[in-house]
Amino acid sequence: MTRYFFSKIIALLAGVILLIIAYLHNSNSLYVINGDAYGTTWSITSSEYIGDHHKDNIESIINRIDYVASNYKIDSEIAKINNTFKEYQFISKDLFNILKVAKEVEINSNGFYNIMLGKISGELGFSPTFNKNLIQKKVSTFDLDENNYSLIRNSNNWFDLSSIAKGYAVQELHNYLINNNLSNHLIDIGGEVIVNGLNNGDPWTVGIQDPNYINNKPIILIKNINTNFLAIATSGEYRNYNFDIDGKKVTHTINPKTLKSINNNILSVTVVHESSATYADAYATSFNAMGSEMAIEIANKNGIAVMLIIERNNEIEFIYSNKWYDLSL
Repeated sequence: MTRYFFSKIIALLAGVILLIIAYLHNSNSLYVINGDAYGTTWSITSSEYIGDHHKDNIESIINRIDYVASNYKIDSEIAKINNTFKEYQFISKDLFNILKVAKEVEINSNGFYNIMLGKISGELGFSPTFNKNLIQKKVSTFDLDENNYSLIRNSNNWFDLSSIAKGYAVQELHNYLINNNLSNHLIDIGGEVIVNGLNNGDPWTVGIQDPNYINNKPIILIKNINTNFLAIATSGEYRNYNFDIDGKKVTHTINPKTLKSINNNILSVTVVHESSATYADAYATSFNAMGSEMAIEIANKNGIAVMLIIERNNEIEFIYSNKWYDLSL
């Protein structure tokens, strides 16, 4: 065997080894894109490469929904609707889709989910007032005309989509990724999450925040072991609250029955949905508003997986709906 031939063999083996190393590295790599939106952060983690053109399209989707649903942009679609009362008006397809889910959850939650409490939210300091004197003395609702994407309302109460818009955005991003054959991903916008497919052959893992800690500390881990898709939404008052002039804690979730901040023993609500982050987001808020007993009753009636973390007798308790056990979470 000549030295030349031997060197060729060594070079070939080295090349094969490098290819194997590169393959093993890439098969365990995760690609992450992220940014800021909706007053929080967003990220997409995937075991598949996400090209720059996909990132541009993803940012376009996020911005599009922001200009539909943002409370803080005076030129958003919902802000314009709030500031100019019309009993009947055409709306965008995105807004129609959001309101359609909101209406269904309102009905299924016996009215404990209501997205027309924007004036109260602004009065309590959780959304902008646009320098207007906001007074809301009663709850109201709305209807939709499905024939031509139209909104029907009978009051000038303001819409507040903060309890559903992030979930809708997560769902739209998921739909985009699926349509572009990027099926293995974890999407997170401010704690509203979708996991789909696998993380390099393993299930995705999502930590649910311990409500007793300000810093990120998971109290439970959720994995999509038995299903390809999971949408996960958590609602709680442990971070988003103010204090009134008397020093009393005022929470951001409002009870539509009392038109006041909620006051119950729920520390955290986590909803896991098998098909929609929009529904998960809305149901998490509704269960938080209605209290633990009714939340479990409504969840079981509608086949929704929910975990409640409550405080009873100075002790932390976990309560689960039947569907939570069915999903083996």
